[in-house]
Amino acid sequence: MKNKTFLLSLPLLTVLWLFACHKDPQQPPKPDPCPWPKITTEGLNTFGCKINGREWVPCVDFYGLAVGNRPIDCRLTESDGSNFLGLDTDYDVAFSDTIVSLGIGLKPLKEGAINFDDLEFVSFKFRLLYNGGLSSKEWYTLDVNNPRYFEIVRLDTAANIIAAKFNFSLVSEDKMDTLHFSEGRFDIKYYPQ
Repeated sequence: MKNKTFLLSLPLLTVLWLFACHKDPQQPPKPDPCPWPKITTEGLNTFGCKINGREWVPCVDFYGLAVGNRPIDCRLTESDGSNFLGLDTDYDVAFSDTIVSLGIGLKPLKEGAINFDDLEFVSFKFRLLYNGGLSSKEWYTLDVNNPRYFEIVRLDTAANIIAAKFNFSLVSEDKMDTLHFSEGRFDIKYYPQ
């Protein structure tokens, strides 16, 4: 009886031994194509913020890059001395029916903390396109009941670099919900205009 039990359990023991002894070597994890950025000021073309506590980084996949889309597009108008910032970021991945974009427009700019009341122009817009672009939702009204902070850490018009940290909240167009943008940072080589 013992031999019969041993013979019946032999295939199971063999399979367990094979799994235990011949494990596949651990493959190193693939690098995130759009990793969470550190706070830097060297013009590394990074952008990141938390939206309601979840990390969000603009990203365009290989297909998007092939057709000329960029995850971050930043312009700074210097010619008239106004230093108008136009910053557009996108998360657009092929085979997904959702596109997310965030736009920031500020005028004028200078290094240091920005007082929103002193700005001539302020624009923040977060847009969500879904159902293959058939449906959308937008948040573009600054929530004055929540703290807002925007600091230009570096504005280098010789090297065309702008770096900043920010926090703000936006209310949806239907006034039904609020998005909180926190721990925001960008470090960008901009296009002078």
